[in-house]
Amino acid sequence: MPIPFPGMNPYLEHPDLWPTVHQRFVIALSEILKHRLPAAYRVRLKEHRYQVSGEDSLVVGAPGLDWGQDTQTLTDHSSPLSGPINTPKTAAIQKNTTHLAHKARGITPRPISVLVPVPQKIHETYLEIVNDAEEIVTVIEILSPKKKRPGRGRDLYERQREAIFGSDIHFIEIDLLRGWEPSSIYGPDEAGDYRILVSRSEQRPRAQLFTWNVLEPIPAITLPLTGTDELLIELKPALDQACDRTDLLVNYQQQPLPPLRFEEALWLETFLQQVGMRPCAS
Repeated sequence: MPIPFPGMNPYLEHPDLWPTVHQRFVIALSEILKHRLPAAYRVRLKEHRYQVSGEDSLVVGAPGLDWGQDTQTLTDHSSPLSGPINTPKTAAIQKNTTHLAHKARGITPRPISVLVPVPQKIHETYLEIVNDAEEIVTVIEILSPKKKRPGRGRDLYERQREAIFGSDIHFIEIDLLRGWEPSSIYGPDEAGDYRILVSRSEQRPRAQLFTWNVLEPIPAITLPLTGTDELLIELKPALDQACDRTDLLVNYQQQPLPPLRFEEALWLETFLQQVGMRPCAS
């Protein structure tokens, strides 16, 4: 059984876990919609397919990239004077100095571990609601790191999103990732860790934006269909179904990635102790 977080489980955002969670969440949501949509509609799974290379292929969200650094090393920026500033210029000087020193002593430098820009094929699923005439009524997207991080993945997604905004198709965008910049909108900058955008075609450019943080429940949303048809849906059951598998290994003894704010980290410590996932402090 998944841990009863009030809303989003922040551990699921880990780059090694999210690709699996994303796929399962989309499938679980499609199963729920399949049984709840009116008879005139059906849901179908669709896929974005594209290829990235260079820096884009090293995006967080691709499992198996381990640089031998722990979370604290990667995220602790509280002491800017804790070590030398490693700019490209100083790094080059240090490398050249080390090389000359090794050459003078007859030492052959050892190779270092690096990554090369191997092209990566991306397959990401999303949902379409269609009517009896096979016309697309509503598109539902669940964001991934590649759709949020600057690069080709985000550029392609922004173009697809813009094309929908210029059509008569309703659009729902679910963002359960605290990292990176949210997708483009115009209006008040509402604070929140997570977001859901509901854009009804007949109301554009106006849309509804739901935001909440890790301590709050995921809000229910209304799925727009044709005319006055609509469907109230809860996303938490689909997320719980996506996590209700024994092969989804989560380490609750460490902090989530990205890390939480101080107050939320304190809350998380207490919550995990209450549900028996962390030992209580003696």
